[in-house]
Amino acid sequence: MTGNIGEWSELYTLFKLLADGKLYAADADTNKIPEIYYDVLKVIRAQKSDKLEYCRESEVKVVKAETREVICSVPIDIFVKQTDILLSGLKKKKEAKGAFELPEVWSFAESINCKTLKAKSQDKADIVLMVHDIMCGRDDTFGFSIKSQLGSPSTLFNASRATNFIFKLNGHMMTEREKSIFHEYKFFKDKFDYLKSLGGSIKFINTENEILNFNLKMVMPEMPNVFAEMMRVYFEGKSSSISELTDIVAESDVVHTLDNKVFLRHKVKELLTNIALGMVPNTLWTGDYEATGGYIIVKEDGDVVCYHIYNHNAFKNYLYANTRFDTPSKSKHGFGTIYEKNGEQYLKLNVQIRFLK
Repeated sequence: MTGNIGEWSELYTLFKLLADGKLYAADADTNKIPEIYYDVLKVIRAQKSDKLEYCRESEVKVVKAETREVICSVPIDIFVKQTDILLSGLKKKKEAKGAFELPEVWSFAESINCKTLKAKSQDKADIVLMVHDIMCGRDDTFGFSIKSQLGSPSTLFNASRATNFIFKLNGHMMTEREKSIFHEYKFFKDKFDYLKSLGGSIKFINTENEILNFNLKMVMPEMPNVFAEMMRVYFEGKSSSISELTDIVAESDVVHTLDNKVFLRHKVKELLTNIALGMVPNTLWTGDYEATGGYIIVKEDGDVVCYHIYNHNAFKNYLYANTRFDTPSKSKHGFGTIYEKNGEQYLKLNVQIRFLK
């Protein structure tokens, strides 16, 4: 079995939670909060042909969900040992770009009936847990999305042709020669510096995809304009940080409120939370969260912490402080080139949102 850092991290989370038996909450800086935790009662894992329950009692019992047949029982200290082996393997492969093997780990995974690295999922939940909530005193089942800090920073908002934003060129009509010079610049900051030197600027017109426009407006009607302005500021080279871009845009005339910074910080946090828990660009967003528990973070030291939706403030503050814009492939997603339509010149821009680590 081969997999990348993120895929092996999902298996690591399974091992770690069954080894420790507790899932701790985190503050906005991913620090464990010792007094807030959830007892892990079972991990529910859907695979290609079956659904298994890894029930944590005095041992870990692997049970077929439909028939309640016990496939095997494994001492908890074996999970502790395998968790350490897997973490060691992941740290050695930290710089790996593609898929790799961890034969000893996979041999154990097969012995507990794991058939894939990733559990079968139709939504943003990478792992499903039944936990005992000490705050509420009850057992509940939640789906969590898993983000790993063991490898390269993962993406929160993936780019596609559905995430193109259309801008109109104002103030100057580019000649063919000038367009050629604009396109030759490697970095967007240089492109926009050149456009500015010609007396030109860009104005947001619309998203290329109407579903994305709808989804953004679910946060507030001005959100497409706010997001587009953040993109423009980013491509001008002023910042990539979501929090910094938000404050810069708050000083523009995109919105008019009693306190633009307070208002936009709240709305951008809401947007990031929607993206994290279910909203995707090309599917109509209903407002329902799919990762019903929240986020699990696999930290660089191997610790596993969570942002539960009960602890909403810490989760949204974590997303806001730990994300940035990143430039996706121009050729793959069809943006970055000036084109003409009905005698006007236009430019498509596109971004993805990536975690800082």
